[in-house]
Amino acid sequence: MVMKERATYSGKSPQIGQRVDLSEEPPRPAGDSGIEVHEEQCGMVTAQRVYKMRCECGRSWFELELPKGVRCPACQKFGLVSGSTESIL
Repeated sequence: MVMKERATYSGKSPQIGQRVDLSEEPPRPAGDSGIEVHEEQCGMVTAQRVYKMRCECGRSWFELELPKGVRCPACQKFGLVSGSTESIL
């Protein structure tokens, strides 16, 4: 739901020469509160961390979880994961 404030004008002004009582608030149409309301559908968003792995042989790949050890898909060497645990976007 999105709400935003806007100025409202009833469109009714006193006729020329007619006295106006300033102690009374001018009548407002029902439902005209000065706030516009719009409804819209909300969707779901899923966030994932992605870790970039890089082997000594030069091959790199991405993992969704940070493993302690991995096997390189290129040279098949097993290696312990070290370095920064920061996720990349």
